[in-house]
Amino acid sequence: MPTFFFEGKVEPDVVPLTLDYVPVLMRRETPFAPDATFEVTVIAGRIRIRVTTEIVTDEIVGDLFVPAWDCARALVEMAGFIRAIPYSVAIERAIMPDGEVKQFALGDRSLAATHDFTMDDLEALADLALLDLKLALTISDLLMTLGKAHYSPIACGRVADGIARLLTPGADRKVQWQEVRNRLRVDEAYLRSLSEVSKGSRHADRVEIVAELNRETAHRLWILVGRFLRYRIDGSLDPQRFPVLEGQAPHFREAPGTLA
Repeated sequence: MPTFFFEGKVEPDVVPLTLDYVPVLMRRETPFAPDATFEVTVIAGRIRIRVTTEIVTDEIVGDLFVPAWDCARALVEMAGFIRAIPYSVAIERAIMPDGEVKQFALGDRSLAATHDFTMDDLEALADLALLDLKLALTISDLLMTLGKAHYSPIACGRVADGIARLLTPGADRKVQWQEVRNRLRVDEAYLRSLSEVSKGSRHADRVEIVAELNRETAHRLWILVGRFLRYRIDGSLDPQRFPVLEGQAPHFREAPGTLA
């Protein structure tokens, strides 16, 4: 059967990790990817995940990124528990069966397209975060929708809550949510779509969230955060540019892992 590899590193690299245990796990076919077997090797801070499956295409490599990453993270983070070191896994490239190397970037162009900010706006945006730790932590939670797929539902609820508290700190919660609706031009159903998906995960009920729902919810969240930051910079939102969000964002199609 065809074999390809994911390769990357374990951080922090100043304490390079080597593991004698080389687990091999099989993942059954899903609606999005075929059966696959994962073999994880960690030597001197470098990680290699050998993936064996019936067919290998760019799309399948992208679909198998998260389960491969899950295998690697489970192994590395348990070693981190033993040593009390917060090890993390960064996957950098995929090596195809023919030897072609494809650089692997964990990102999503469609999420970047949910707002109108560019790198020309970095100074204004960074100054907000540098002067407001709570806002900076909210952005950290937002990026978790990309950085840790299983954390995405929790991040959606936390970020929405964070925006409500940032807009009217110290106010009654009902007042805070009303102000989110009024100032950011969004209806209650839209906000509930962010909070409802996070309920189980926030209380450690590790229910499985369908990938497409995760992606659509993340899309809604990024739109809301874009509006919040625009509001913070401009002081208000132009109704012509920002019509009321009514509970449903456009569908999100790209997989979270993108082959460059």
